[in-house]
Amino acid sequence: MSTVCNTSPISNLIQIDALPLLGQLFTQITIPPEVAEELDAGADILGQWREAPGATVIEVVPVTSRDLIRELSTTLHGGESAAIALALQAGGALLIIDEVDGRKAATRLGLKVVGTVGILLRAKEQQLIEKAEPYLQALRTKAHFWLSDKLYTHALELAE
Repeated sequence: MSTVCNTSPISNLIQIDALPLLGQLFTQITIPPEVAEELDAGADILGQWREAPGATVIEVVPVTSRDLIRELSTTLHGGESAAIALALQAGGALLIIDEVDGRKAATRLGLKVVGTVGILLRAKEQQLIEKAEPYLQALRTKAHFWLSDKLYTHALELAE
């Protein structure tokens, strides 16, 4: 199964120095050009994302169904719409996405989704990281990722 990623998981993982986990969990990550553009626009925070450790597994792939992107863009941001369209184009790829509305839309369309927290839990499960807590804490403090106390506690319970 191929893997498609939206902007925020890549951005968050770069900010907590954990982007290499994507390459350890998946052989290749594809993103649409819209996501690459959003990451480029965040260079003041992320630096040159293509040069970040672990970024070599990310490949930019164009989306062929512009109509689907336009349709999804009525309720979602451009990067989210394009990432969902690319995942569908790839025959139902796993989609890494954090935004609630994007996750709901992707699920309605039959895609499997996971978020940044899920990536960290998979990394812990596969013993790629020793503990999830420092990464979850860094998401909150370094990446300013909103993570409710309830989800934070639940993720720690799942990780341990």
